[in-house]
Amino acid sequence: MTGVAMGDGGADEVLVVGAGPVGLTAACQLARLGVRPRVVETLAIPTTESRAVAVQARNMEMLAALGVLDRLEERGRRIPGLEISDGRTGRTHARMEFGEIPSRHPYMLDLPQPDTEAALAERAVELGVVVERGVTLTTLTQDDDGVDVTLRSASGAERTARFGWVVGADGGHSTVRAQVGTTLHGSFVGQHFAMADVDVETTLSLDTIRMFTHPDGPGMLFPMAGTRARVLFQVAEPGDGDPTLAQIQALAEARMGGAVNCSDPRWLTYFEIHHAQIPRYRFGRVLLGGDAAHVHSPAGAQGMNTGMQDAANLAWKLALVARGRADAALLDTYHDERHPVGADVVRQTTTLTNIGTATGAEAVVRNLAFFVVGHVRRIGEAAATKTAELTVAYPHSSLSVQHGRGVRAGDHAPDPAGTSVAVEQLLARPGFTLLVFGPADLDRLAATLGELGTVVPVVTEADRGVGVVDADGVLAHAYGLGSGGLALIRPDGYLGLVADSADDRLLHHYLQVNLHVGSRATA
Repeated sequence: MTGVAMGDGGADEVLVVGAGPVGLTAACQLARLGVRPRVVETLAIPTTESRAVAVQARNMEMLAALGVLDRLEERGRRIPGLEISDGRTGRTHARMEFGEIPSRHPYMLDLPQPDTEAALAERAVELGVVVERGVTLTTLTQDDDGVDVTLRSASGAERTARFGWVVGADGGHSTVRAQVGTTLHGSFVGQHFAMADVDVETTLSLDTIRMFTHPDGPGMLFPMAGTRARVLFQVAEPGDGDPTLAQIQALAEARMGGAVNCSDPRWLTYFEIHHAQIPRYRFGRVLLGGDAAHVHSPAGAQGMNTGMQDAANLAWKLALVARGRADAALLDTYHDERHPVGADVVRQTTTLTNIGTATGAEAVVRNLAFFVVGHVRRIGEAAATKTAELTVAYPHSSLSVQHGRGVRAGDHAPDPAGTSVAVEQLLARPGFTLLVFGPADLDRLAATLGELGTVVPVVTEADRGVGVVDADGVLAHAYGLGSGGLALIRPDGYLGLVADSADDRLLHHYLQVNLHVGSRATA
């Protein structure tokens, strides 16, 4: 079995189990923060199944900072809106436009999951990460000092290794989840879907994701590059085998207003979805994310995106702990921040799926609600913003600290147009970004932050030195810190400390008390 040059594991090393979008995101983020993880993946070669196809705006911001977004843009299709229609008549209920959402990426990006994985894998190689394919984790035990695992190669040979930490990103049938003794809790009255990756011929515009309501179950259309598209339909419990193209076309005829013709299938399958979540995301030295932690309907295109944001939230915290820069208590905030997000996604996608199957009086109420969403701009923009995952915030986290006025700690860092450098460009530098507004002792702030990140003064004139030029005060206004203050942006793009005074003592206290920086990691 081949692996990165790290020996057989150790107290500070991280094993990532799973090389899908969640595991690769975790691995890339760990590597750029100074921890080169060992990654194992059961599949001997990457999947060719299209699987998750939509990348939301919040993830595009993260992927831009990671150096991956341009590669995805080359492979995908930008989608400016989502439309909900009656699957029998074709009549439009509502349309959500993404053009006004508060992001530099006001659209969805549709592309097959293998393309997303390929771009992340390319970045992983650049960061020195090697994915060991055809390697399966079979057992896992842990103590206060580390985790012992058994890894089995494709030939059946087994070896044991010891790691400081394990990240379980091994999907809905997670072995890591089973090994730590936890299970999914939720609804297990399975919902069945027929799904196809096909070419489509249609009179409908292919610049829109479409959901079709129908009493027998909703249908969805996700356009990808060219004429390629993902179509899926909720169905009664299927029999054995995969659906045929003829069956997919019959469903399209019945539930997409007769407007979609399917051909040239790349992938035809049935799958079953439950709506459930594990009770905790951290089990000592083992942490779970993505489908290993939460499963739900594909409605709303939230699953992969939520999992990748799990990874982005976890990676910077785990890097600090694994490198001995912070106490392991920091890892508890991963559960505290992300578990409520996963629970909300499970509720949201369950509701969307149930809405799609409503009949009678419930359908009348649903259609009225859709009308309001589609015709009241403020409500439509709010719905689009939530779909793009831009409403996710951590205001009640112990890592969100506010001193005085300014943008709310726990929110994602504002990144308005009109400044010389985008905030997502600043986040391309590993570690924290400390924006400093107005007069401040930059040397003291830099000494306090140390190797954890970069101090970036926000200046009004370019000749004042290195920093972000904010001549018109756009950034200062967005942060509410025009006359002075600081905003500490976490590596995942969220605001940790916000203060209307650029006092290095506030920063020092935050790093020690809230981030637990300064103590050797303990379980």
